[in-house]
This record gives sequence, structure tokens and C-alpha cells, in this order.
Amino acid sequence: MKTIGIIGGGAWGTALAQVYATAGKNVILWAREEDVISGINTRHENTLFLPGIAISTNIKATNNLAEAAKADVLLIVTPAQYLRITLDHLKPHLDEATPLVICAKGVEIKTGVLMSQIVTEVMPKSPLAILTGPTFAAEIAKGLPSAMTLAMKEKADAEAAEKEKIVKEK
Repeated sequence: MKTIGIIGGGAWGTALAQVYATAGKNVILWAREEDVISGINTRHENTLFLPGIAISTNIKATNNLAEAAKADVLLIVTPAQYLRITLDHLKPHLDEATPLVICAKGVEIKTGVLMSQIVTEVMPKSPLAILTGPTFAAEIAKGLPSAMTLAMKEKADAEAAEKEKIVKEK
């Protein structure tokens, strides 16, 4: 796995991007906010969501979903209420075989469905995982110890994810 795509440039998305970048992965982070994109690309800091934390130069920020969709795996870190529309915009650019990792919490208020149900509805053929913790974005971005769980429905997919080090052990 060479490139990790992060869809969502908030605190959590930036922290996850930092984890993979410090593990030597190339990371492309998609964000809507121009301040986030320019801050990460020029000053190596997300001043809007993680001020004061240096961001790796292995992270490239973009507002182009097609560019982010070229990654080997995509971590979906948009707020719950924007997940469906973001996936709708991402879908035309995405290879169905690209694994998707849900990193957002919550339910869609309008429908009452879980994040995994939204992904299954919009991208039914994509391999799916859920990454959750008890974690805090700033602590993760600083490299402090934490615990997260990666869950997948299919055992073979989980074993492949483990082999590829989608989640790094410490």
C-alpha cells in the first residue's frame, strides 16, 4: 500500500493523515476549506482544526476528489451528516475495489441509518472497514499512545488489511 487517501480535512482526518505520513506512507488529504489546503501544503499545519501541531511534508492536501480517489485505500472522515453527499460526489472517480475505511461516528439524522449502511447503499461493492477508538485527534497527531479497532465483515479482507498495516501497532 503506497498511498493513503483521507476524505475530510478536519482535526480527525488530519490526525489520521499524520499517523500514516509518519509511518512513511504518501498521504493525500481531501478538504473543502481552502485555508486547510493551503496551510497543510505551504505551512505544514492545519491552523483551522489542529493549530500548533506540525504536519508531515508527506501529506498533500487537495480539494479534488478525483485526485484523492486514486489512493490505494480511502479513509472516510467526513462528518456524519455529509457522508452520503460526499460519497455521491466521490463515486464516479472511485474504483469499486478500493477499500473504504469509515472513520466517522454517528447516524444520519434524516434517515436514522448508520455510517456503514450509507456506504453499503452508495458503494455496495467496495470493501468496507470501520476504524474506531477511544481517541483524541490532537493526541493522535502528536503521536501519543492510543488504542483503535479496525473491524471488517469479511475475515479475508481483515487479514489483508492487517498484512498491509492499515492500522499500525505500537
